[in-house]
Amino acid sequence: MDEIKDMLRKMQEEMSQQKVDMVAMKEDIKNTINNNINEKFKSLENKNLQLEQKLETQKLSIDNFERFNRRKNLLFFGVEEREISYQDLEKKVLDIINNILNIKCEKHYIESVRRLGKKSDKIRPIVTTLLTMGMKIEILKNKKNLETTSYYIKEDFPLEVLKKRKELQGEVEMLKEQGKKAIIKYDKIILLENNKKQYPEWQKKNSK
Repeated sequence: MDEIKDMLRKMQEEMSQQKVDMVAMKEDIKNTINNNINEKFKSLENKNLQLEQKLETQKLSIDNFERFNRRKNLLFFGVEEREISYQDLEKKVLDIINNILNIKCEKHYIESVRRLGKKSDKIRPIVTTLLTMGMKIEILKNKKNLETTSYYIKEDFPLEVLKKRKELQGEVEMLKEQGKKAIIKYDKIILLENNKKQYPEWQKKNSK
């Protein structure tokens, strides 16, 4: 009888130990799975971060490339679409520069001219690429001569920069109401104080 009791006791002990081992095994498996999941999640996070950084770098490169390509461009607005050929369009732009802006500009100073966008009932602007930055600056200085005409000139900015400039226009108006001289240069506000150019404090913080 005692032997049977001992056998039963040992069996109970073994079963209890097996239960403990099974619980421990389950915990180990759970920890292993969690660790694997955590490692995979961290790996995915790192890959995602690297991808975001790569995309940001590529975007910056594209923005810089686009800015470089447009740096010598000007947009001529309000010029009637009566041209039949490229030469007609080029001649019209040269006529505006020479005879209205009063700037001596020969044909070789213009790299290319083209209408922007698809033809519609609205007059499309002319994208004019100039040979030198000097010629572009000279034209911008004299654009006030167009005030008595239906023509006007703007710089050629990427769409994102145009949106940014539109947003900044409200800030510029507020600064002017405060008696400050402010202009928009590309996609930044510049304050003109004591013959010095500087950025507003909030813009300095945002650019950091």
